[in-house]
Amino acid sequence: MAQWIAQRRVSISLAGLMLVLAFVTGSLLRGPRPALRPLVGTGLDAFLEAHNPFSPITAVLFTSGWFELLLSIAALVTLVGAAERLMGWWRTLLAFIVTAYVGAGIGTLLQAAGLLAREVWAVRIQEFIIFDPFTAISGTILTASAFAGPLWRRRVRVLGFAALVIVFLYSGQPSDLFRIIAALAGLVLGMVLARTRPSARWARSSHYEARSLTAVLLMITAAGPFVSIFTPARYGPLHPLGMLFRDQLPRLQTVIHHCLGHTTSPGCHAQLALASINGPGTVLLAPLPLIVLIVAALGMLRGRRSAALIAIAVNVFLALVAAFYYGFLPAFGSDEVVSDYASGLEPVARLAVSVLVPLVIAALIAINLRHFTVRIPRRSMMRFIVTVVGTFVALCGLYLGGGWLDRLQFRPAPTFTQLLLDLPDRFVPVGFLRLETVPFIPVAPFTRILYQGIGPAFWLVFIAATLPLFFSDRNRYSFAERDRARTLLLEGGGSIGHMALWDGNDYWFSADGRSALAYRVVSGVALTTGGPLGRPEFAAEAVRQFAVFCDDNGWTPVFYSVDNEFQPQFQAMGWSTMVVAEETIVHPATFSTQGKSWQDVRSSINRAERLGVHAVWTSWAKLSIAHSAQIEAISESWVADKKLPELGFTLGGMDELRDPDVAVLLAVGDDDVVEAVTSWMPTYREGEIIGWTLDFMRRRPGSMNGVMEFLIASAALLMQQRGIEFMSLSAAPLARRESASEASDGTDRLLAFLARSLEPVYGFQSLFTFKQKFKPELKAMLMAYPDPLALPAIGAALGRAYLPSVSVSQTVRFLRGRG
Repeated sequence: MAQWIAQRRVSISLAGLMLVLAFVTGSLLRGPRPALRPLVGTGLDAFLEAHNPFSPITAVLFTSGWFELLLSIAALVTLVGAAERLMGWWRTLLAFIVTAYVGAGIGTLLQAAGLLAREVWAVRIQEFIIFDPFTAISGTILTASAFAGPLWRRRVRVLGFAALVIVFLYSGQPSDLFRIIAALAGLVLGMVLARTRPSARWARSSHYEARSLTAVLLMITAAGPFVSIFTPARYGPLHPLGMLFRDQLPRLQTVIHHCLGHTTSPGCHAQLALASINGPGTVLLAPLPLIVLIVAALGMLRGRRSAALIAIAVNVFLALVAAFYYGFLPAFGSDEVVSDYASGLEPVARLAVSVLVPLVIAALIAINLRHFTVRIPRRSMMRFIVTVVGTFVALCGLYLGGGWLDRLQFRPAPTFTQLLLDLPDRFVPVGFLRLETVPFIPVAPFTRILYQGIGPAFWLVFIAATLPLFFSDRNRYSFAERDRARTLLLEGGGSIGHMALWDGNDYWFSADGRSALAYRVVSGVALTTGGPLGRPEFAAEAVRQFAVFCDDNGWTPVFYSVDNEFQPQFQAMGWSTMVVAEETIVHPATFSTQGKSWQDVRSSINRAERLGVHAVWTSWAKLSIAHSAQIEAISESWVADKKLPELGFTLGGMDELRDPDVAVLLAVGDDDVVEAVTSWMPTYREGEIIGWTLDFMRRRPGSMNGVMEFLIASAALLMQQRGIEFMSLSAAPLARRESASEASDGTDRLLAFLARSLEPVYGFQSLFTFKQKFKPELKAMLMAYPDPLALPAIGAALGRAYLPSVSVSQTVRFLRGRG
């Protein structure tokens, strides 16, 4: 506890000072008293009245009420406390003071400039006195981001600025602007303190991290309108768009009281019409599109492509609603209220921002669509489409048919054309109805339910239909074909058979259902992921049947990374083969670190013992939150250092690490810091695990020397105790023994060239050399193909399989520069 406090001395002191000042000045519940506000607050009017040069500092030590005080204290202890752990107490105190001054100072100058130009926003907030601890808190956190690793640096900056900008766009108070300026100042200050150079290069993300960032950005923008719904602030350029999602129609009793004696005037008549359609349905309809976006964001976190597509569609819909509300109606409306919205430059800016924000989010999701690899079965997608479209058509028919049959229960009675033109309004938030003329209103219970109910009913069905797509309760192998493949894998499938269950594969099953192959079609080439799944005695026939299946579909079959034992069969078929990698096999039963040649491994084990580093065999689901967060940070740091994207196909990443059947082996220090992580895929025979294959390998920058040797040796000893038959250290693509890598023909020369080009980035040959420390048995892994003339197409397909997101220009630039 004493160490925890010592690491947060500044943040805890600031929180204590804020609490003491709140008690001493009597500002605990409602903020500073009126006489004290100009003296301790900041802002243009406060500075002109009190001339307090320390107002930017005093303003961040007071709040406007008890709730904000509690939030500020919590943020100081947790967020600023985390920043203090990263960069030390004096940098934290410096950042807190400097960013508070810069945020309030530049913000006040911008406010003064806006007043000189008579800018509408500056005029409206002229008399505001600001108390906002989050100005300095935001600046301090962004300063500390320069001292964080690539993962948290990117998360803090991207999500932090996104949240600050969205709040400003919807709220628009001076404090919101001050926070953005303080955050920018913190960004610069952090680079100065950490002595890092500014770079326009975007640190590369893994697929998992790219999905997470995109989903959280969507969630932030979806939550933005709630700022307009639940706060009285109405100064942001997007506030009117947020009000679309609020039931802001007038109450009937209020209108009657206000228009008493003037009910025949046009204004009161319009207000009475709006008040008459207000009810539970309008309240429920208002936030439902935003809830769809939040649900879609949660689905995107799970890698669902369907969630990303739905998020794109809903954002485009919101952009069209905003364009209609702020563009079409003000431009072509004849009502006096509508005309007010069409005058001046501010409505034009509001229109641009209101339309662009959802369109930018939709475009951002579309750009990152390749990271959302979890596709749903065609049957499930058809069920979703039929449900949504069928519900929409049925509700439209109900409204038109019921409204026409019961048209006398509207005032005035509508024509069928009027009902048809009014139909779209029933499915969108009701906020924009204030700028429309309501042609008729329901006056009977049935017509009121019909009028208000079909919109909420549609969106509720829409949300319910998406839940099975995004949040299946079944495990990762949730699709029928993958379930069948997994069952066969339990009978046999080789050391890399578990890769068949990874996302991105399709499945072929033999006629008798006793064998299966995982494959993916890339540019007309069907690449298998390893060999057949199932009992070994059925594998040969499966190879032959799969070749016929591919020929029937016009594909070139390629068996990739299959065991050398299939060589005779491919020769009998007249196919060509080549060694694409060599698997390194260790037999735990005979594993020992005795002898001079094992000196490096023994030294690593002894060093780990001296430093208190121990091995932990577990799974992702059993990890603590702290350990899983550290593993993510280690992985992102590794990916960020690469000049090419993260590889896929037969090389797993964070998504594969989360597989419930995959084991995780950690090297953990006495301080609970994860030094390194490895993952191990099971190999089965008749339902029993007979081996484990190494897949994921990452080490923390600056970790203990020899930590990977320690982990692999620990794994071998653990498997020795459990009676495991073999431990595969896997195979590195394009990496072979020196004698095997001599260029004997054009294909080998091409593979050798690719190996040399990719070595500086991915280190396959270095990894292969590292594994030789464990004296493994080398086992050739083959690629078999029917036609040598198809090799250029096969090479291109392999490149796209391993690097599906790399562009041609990226490849050319890399091969020219060799990293």
